Amino acid sequence: MVISGLMFLGVLASFYLNKPLIRYLFYRAKLLFKSILDEREIFNLSNERHLVSVEKALNSRCTSDDDNEQKIFHWGIFDRTRKLSDYQLSELVDKARIPRFTKHSLEIRRERNILTFITDYDLPDEQRQWLMVESGMLQQAVCLLCAASNIGMVFENLGLDGSRLNSYKLAVISMKLDAMKPSYDGEYWSTNPPRGEQPWMKGNMKDPQRDGNIPLMSAINDLKISNASEKIASEEDLSQLLWAARGRTPHFYNSRAWGLTIPTWGGEQNISGIYLVSRDSLSKYINWHQDRPTHKLSELHKIDKKLFQKSLGDFSENYGFIIFEKNENFGRALWEIGYQLLNVLLQAKALGIFYQAFLLDETQKSNVRMTGVNDPVAILAV
Repeated sequence: MVISGLMFLGVLASFYLNKPLIRYLFYRAKLLFKSILDEREIFNLSNERHLVSVEKALNSRCTSDDDNEQKIFHWGIFDRTRKLSDYQLSELVDKARIPRFTKHSLEIRRERNILTFITDYDLPDEQRQWLMVESGMLQQAVCLLCAASNIGMVFENLGLDGSRLNSYKLAVISMKLDAMKPSYDGEYWSTNPPRGEQPWMKGNMKDPQRDGNIPLMSAINDLKISNASEKIASEEDLSQLLWAARGRTPHFYNSRAWGLTIPTWGGEQNISGIYLVSRDSLSKYINWHQDRPTHKLSELHKIDKKLFQKSLGDFSENYGFIIFEKNENFGRALWEIGYQLLNVLLQAKALGIFYQAFLLDETQKSNVRMTGVNDPVAILAV
């Protein structure tokens, strides 16, 4: 009702803002609603948040709204009777950190419970694209910390490519954080697969583990873009990595079983894609089949892997390569790749396996295109 009232007053004011009395009443009403919101009690964060595993946080990630109905739009529900304190908000922002590929400016500006993600803008095209991927990683770090901390969040879009603040800075996207009601049968977290009318369909890979032993908050604290572990990824590990990147989860979006480990722009499913080069073939990761969530690889064609490996001299690998592709030229596709890349790094760290991550330059992209992937952006060697 508060939001609806503000929207109505906003429309009214747009017609009559030049009239002093209406303008006075409009701003008085804004102050009234602001005071009502400020009087909410401080939300209690769960003591379990420091123990929530990487996998459980990925499986429980969702966005929230105020309609108090999970299956209409977003799955999460904001708690209108509670609010987050400045300390809680500052603590979460302080914990949101990512391993860096570039040295360009990447920041979060907070105004009360609204976070705005800011980057440098006046950069060569390749560097600006890499920075967009890193911004996506930082956005996802906040999303996952919210999932682990029983905090609700929702994006406030600033355009497909963000919005320029000036010649040097870009406001990529904003995000509202607030108190949240339990979203999964009275709990804040879930280790279940998708259920209901569109239940989980077993694919040709081992079903993912939706809980683990490494807490999300520990994993994100000192995450790196590579790990020289002697533990080599198994097929089960690879299955887990692909699910972490873009796997299906139990929440609904727009009344569909479209829950994912990453946020999507308006539910769009195809602005980026994930491929696997393993042994001598290229396969695409599939998470939706016959109108049901699933977890499978679809082999596309054979490749000359020896030639491919020779061309990728920068990369050492034991099992294969996970390739992240964009399917459009807007910034949102790069942010989505950043969401997926952070997820696989966290999952690889939780598994304790060898990995190396790269953002690709033009020469590397040309080499990766030899596999048949049209517009590669990033790669994870395992």
